[in-house]
Amino acid sequence: MFITLFRKECAQTAKSLIYWLYVACLVLFFNSQLGNMHILTPPQEGQADYLDYGYQTDITEQDIMETGTGSLVWAHYYDNYFTYPVGFAKSVSLDGEEKEEIGDIIYDLTGLKPEDLEADIAAFFETHDIQTTQYEVKLKEGLTYDKFLSEMERVAEILGPGSGYTEEMLRANVQIPVDYEGAAANYRDLTEKDGLTGGYTRLFCDYMGVVLGILPVFVTATRMLRDKRSRMQELIYARRVPSGTVMGSRYLALVCMHMLPVVVLSVIPTVNCIRAGIEGVNLDYLAWLKYDLGWLLPMVMAVVSVGIFCTELTETALAVLVQAAWWFVSLMTGGTSMYGGRYGWNLVPRHNTELNYAGFEEGFRQLAANRIFYTVLALVLLALTILVYERKRKGHLRRNGKISGNHKSAVQA
Repeated sequence: MFITLFRKECAQTAKSLIYWLYVACLVLFFNSQLGNMHILTPPQEGQADYLDYGYQTDITEQDIMETGTGSLVWAHYYDNYFTYPVGFAKSVSLDGEEKEEIGDIIYDLTGLKPEDLEADIAAFFETHDIQTTQYEVKLKEGLTYDKFLSEMERVAEILGPGSGYTEEMLRANVQIPVDYEGAAANYRDLTEKDGLTGGYTRLFCDYMGVVLGILPVFVTATRMLRDKRSRMQELIYARRVPSGTVMGSRYLALVCMHMLPVVVLSVIPTVNCIRAGIEGVNLDYLAWLKYDLGWLLPMVMAVVSVGIFCTELTETALAVLVQAAWWFVSLMTGGTSMYGGRYGWNLVPRHNTELNYAGFEEGFRQLAANRIFYTVLALVLLALTILVYERKRKGHLRRNGKISGNHKSAVQA
């Protein structure tokens, strides 16, 4: 019975226009972000730059102070301040008193007066490429990290919520390109430890996770509401099929149908790595399967679970609003860990590079705990959905979006 219902649910999902819109969105997003995937070749000593080979990961407090202060000097000189209060850029205009206070902070950190800023910026870029290098400024001798953070807290208060001058954002904003030795080390990690395909499949998961954190809820809510619109609930309630079988087969079908196009797309990075024909690389041919199951599947399970639980409980599209809010918060909190290694408990973990295997390895236990948590959460929500469904079959819950103590008119199981 379970297999029969599973097949029927898959067929029903495949007939849905919303589902094919979901597939189209996945394909379009993949093509726009990864359609022209460039497979790295070994770095050459003496080449113009090594931007493609990542950034330094051993960031020091001195790096944070120099880069953070340089960012402040740059913004002050050009009178161009931005914050990101809800994830989108907002231009901030300061009054004369606030600009003067920022100037005093810069002087406390660097000893530079407003009239000295232009000369210092020009001198820095006489020896650095403005396209590839973050502006850094020489700090006052003896400046401590605690003093620096105290001054930056004042800047954050002046600019308001979402500024880039909190300690977390200051650290995240340091991007110092590696030199040849660093590029060679990163490339060895990519080819020897990651099997080349692992890095690109992880990058695939990063991008696709952004859309998989929201899109499945639309298909799920639509499928759950279809019975109500077609008045099939009374017929389903009357049948002697266990509630777990009905909801379990529907849930499994939704998860499988959502993962099917993802799995197909995930093979493309591996094919690109094979076609690159880089010699001496022991390719991991199954990286796509491991990352699909370990990284993306728990996310899809969680989103589908939110969809079926909220829709079954309320018989409305509330699930879309709930998931949209969760997705938005996840993207905003993940913005400070784009380079990977700090995954936390975010629904949408970020690792927006094919490199930084060291960060992935260091944060692997945290990521594994994260994915296990969302798998368990998904199963708990599924169990609650089955419970709600069973109560409705027995007439204890209304089917108009409100909960009641009893519903005598419901069809008894």
